[in-house]
Amino acid sequence: MTPFVKAHFPIWDLPIKERFEYCRTECSKFGLNLTWQQLKQYYNEMYNCEAYRNDTYEVRVFRGSQADWLVHEKSWHGMIDYLSIKRLDKKSIHDWRHFQLIKNELVSETREAIEIYPSESRLMDTANQYHLFVFPENYVIPFGWRTRSVNYEEVEGGLNKAGQRGI
Repeated sequence: MTPFVKAHFPIWDLPIKERFEYCRTECSKFGLNLTWQQLKQYYNEMYNCEAYRNDTYEVRVFRGSQADWLVHEKSWHGMIDYLSIKRLDKKSIHDWRHFQLIKNELVSETREAIEIYPSESRLMDTANQYHLFVFPENYVIPFGWRTRSVNYEEVEGGLNKAGQRGI
């Protein structure tokens, strides 16, 4: 996987009002007629972020208050970063080690993140897109392992017959 470079969306070159009109045009292609408030929300959810690409992924990074639209506990507002991860080839391949590298490179090696598997009533599955929520510096998620153990060597077979992939 190559290092990430900052990406640029042409919409960012437009004045803010024209950005919302751009969103209106995009949404109308799918039969959506959004109100002005909904267009502002759509813009914030799609483009009010940093964007990065490498040879495999596009990642949109919503830092702090940019991610508040997904942070339901107000006491956490401004403190959570949100990563929206999509493969460029649109495949539904999920490699945990890739996501760890993405989090490390675009946010921090020292911050912890989670991926949510919500109740069916909150399920969001409209694209082969993955979501990481990154906690503030020094916050340790109160479950999981306490020490590090990583095997980077290729291992054939084993109990699961698939082995362990190297890096």
